[in-house]
Amino acid sequence: MDRRGVLSARFRFGPGADIAIGELALDGNVAVFEYDATFVTSDLPLSPMMPPGRPGLTRPRNPAAFTGLHGVFADSLPDAWGELLLERRLRAANRTLADFTVLDRLSDVGESGRGAIVYVPAIDHRDGEHDVDLDELALGAQKVYEGAASEVMCELELLGGSSGGARPKVQVWMDDAGHARSAPLATQPGYSAWIVKFASSVDRFKDIGPLEAAYADVARAAGVVMPRTRLIATAKGPGYFATERFDRDPNGARVHMLSIAGMLDTDWRYPSIDYDNLLDAIRGATRDQRAVEQGFRRMVFNVPSLNRDDHAKQHALLFTQHHGWRLSPAYDLTYSTGPGAEHYLAVNGKGRDITRTDLLAVADRQDIDAKRAASIIDEVDTAIATLPATAKAYGVSGATAAEVRLAIETQRQIAGTSHSRLRRDRTGSVYKLE
Repeated sequence: MDRRGVLSARFRFGPGADIAIGELALDGNVAVFEYDATFVTSDLPLSPMMPPGRPGLTRPRNPAAFTGLHGVFADSLPDAWGELLLERRLRAANRTLADFTVLDRLSDVGESGRGAIVYVPAIDHRDGEHDVDLDELALGAQKVYEGAASEVMCELELLGGSSGGARPKVQVWMDDAGHARSAPLATQPGYSAWIVKFASSVDRFKDIGPLEAAYADVARAAGVVMPRTRLIATAKGPGYFATERFDRDPNGARVHMLSIAGMLDTDWRYPSIDYDNLLDAIRGATRDQRAVEQGFRRMVFNVPSLNRDDHAKQHALLFTQHHGWRLSPAYDLTYSTGPGAEHYLAVNGKGRDITRTDLLAVADRQDIDAKRAASIIDEVDTAIATLPATAKAYGVSGATAAEVRLAIETQRQIAGTSHSRLRRDRTGSVYKLE
């Protein structure tokens, strides 16, 4: 492999646990990858779908989906928020995103990405360890979205430039009292890694933080495995939603994380797979029917709760040498109307108007006992019915709560689980709860 423009990918599980995976180089607009000789002899996998480490070059299976990268490496790239921060930085230097190759972008991520993969050489963004003012960062993020200059631009990049998703967010270390830092205090234990999300001018609801906190609580009540979450109070608005990172532990150790999109090399931006494909992938990777059942439960939750932003990057696997591949906790669960008011992942061939019969049909194909599937549906529906009260307890506004409740009750009526009455107009369009 030509040594010019080569980027090294490494597993960095923690201090003293740095393992060379291999090297990436560009062949035109496509990245080629070669395993490190020591990795070839190890038992560590990059992905359940990639061949075991072996000599020779490997090319991406679907380069068009990931700007020329293998899916497992494309997982490290930031999404809309991170790209916006990068675009603002480059513009200040009279450059554009076109000046950055895909390997430059991985180098920009360096060791700040999710999971355990880091890239060397890295572009250093470190700015020392310091306390973090979340209100100041939230205001700065709003300015960035509006195209204005922000005096905390560098800190937003430091703490959130490698983040996935479209909403502005930062990755911080936080204690139980809500004290946030760019890194934990070595002399004061009790900090763990968290992602804190801010509202933006493009959000449908300004109280999206309290709403996502309510969804997280209801999902737990529905039996969905979730990380720790919290709503951080602020005098500047309705509060910031925060979720504890499950790819880090309190000692700073990292866990290999791979999205289903990265595993399957499928473009998550389009409805390219369905829930049967997702559950098949979970079974194939984990060899655990309990994980399949948990994936089914999440599908059941997403349908009546109107979480239609359920694409393949919103589901992930974790790998450790002790446990092998396992399903990660759920994340990014909140009200979302989805593309064309449909789910990214179809349920029994349908993107909307999904019924109990559709859910049970998926369960049957996934070898989930009919009685067990029916019990899961009922358990989830019971939890979903508490969402309005939970949202109110978190301070969600009446207008937001009314819209969400109407949409949820409409879907529950379609599924035949709602006890509310919906008044319809002459065309059959639902417009009011009675």
